[in-house]
Amino acid sequence: MGWKASFIIVNKPKTVDVKTLLNELGFQNLTKIDDAHFEFTINPKENTVYVGNYKDNLLICTPDLPMSFFEDGESSAEKILNNFFSDSEICSIVLHSVVNLWGYSISRSGKKIRARAGSADYGTFVDLGNPVEEEKGLLSKSRLDENRNRVYSFEEFPDEELSEDQVGENFVFEICSRYFGEKLDHADDLLFETLLSGFEYGKTNVKNNQVKPNSTKKQWWKFW
Repeated sequence: MGWKASFIIVNKPKTVDVKTLLNELGFQNLTKIDDAHFEFTINPKENTVYVGNYKDNLLICTPDLPMSFFEDGESSAEKILNNFFSDSEICSIVLHSVVNLWGYSISRSGKKIRARAGSADYGTFVDLGNPVEEEKGLLSKSRLDENRNRVYSFEEFPDEELSEDQVGENFVFEICSRYFGEKLDHADDLLFETLLSGFEYGKTNVKNNQVKPNSTKKQWWKFW
């Protein structure tokens, strides 16, 4: 079974009031719902948001909002979080196995230092900044083919080269180790033992701008 994820990591955050933060992000008419473990909140339902802490990281799990981070400049939500947590590194994570969607965006002190995202239909449509340490192992297994697409070779698949969308999930797992001390798919304490506070919301005022790889194509986010 593939992974689906939509969450934001704030590393070493200052203490904030959760409802104040969510209101600033545009979540209105908040109603408390049952807390849930991260394994259930990692891909939250529409009109829900979950907030919790793990290993000195603030976790915000919500649909759509993480996708707004995959832009050259700051989205509304990214700007708000950077203002709230000016001394923190902030990372947005998305995964959806149905379309091989993957992505991560890292900002520090209000500046985006790395952002990459892709899908099966559109290839890698965001690639900003220089590789961070957690990417280098996988990138060392890659090359650019005749069409300037990055392909990957692994010992376990000696006769096959994998496209980047097939490896994107692995990149996301590695990026998570930057904050959790281990890859996402190995973080059992996070997935199965960490409770997050849940809220339903009536509306959002933040514009969750979506990345359009090519405006002449169908909007890819409508398929996941």
